[in-house]
Amino acid sequence: MADDTERLGLLMGVFELALTRLFEASPGGGRARDLFVEDVRRLLADTRELQGDSPAVQTYEALLRRLGATRPGDADGLGVVPTPEQGVPPVGSGV
Repeated sequence: MADDTERLGLLMGVFELALTRLFEASPGGGRARDLFVEDVRRLLADTRELQGDSPAVQTYEALLRRLGATRPGDADGLGVVPTPEQGVPPVGSGV
């Protein structure tokens, strides 16, 4: 199971990097990023409502942080954590 968790973390990191590059390189990427963030926030809210302790909640939260979609003091409590771009090495799904 530890191997599966590690592989999933690596895949999530690659997925996050690919999304970031896609948003940066595409015309209108800023708007696409905003729409994606809205979708992930909706998924997070729905998942919290149904399964508050689900690993998906942690994954959605980490993805929002890695996309820079959170700020200190956000009402949803996500806050901001350092990212590799800020000099911190990636760990798992960004948590």
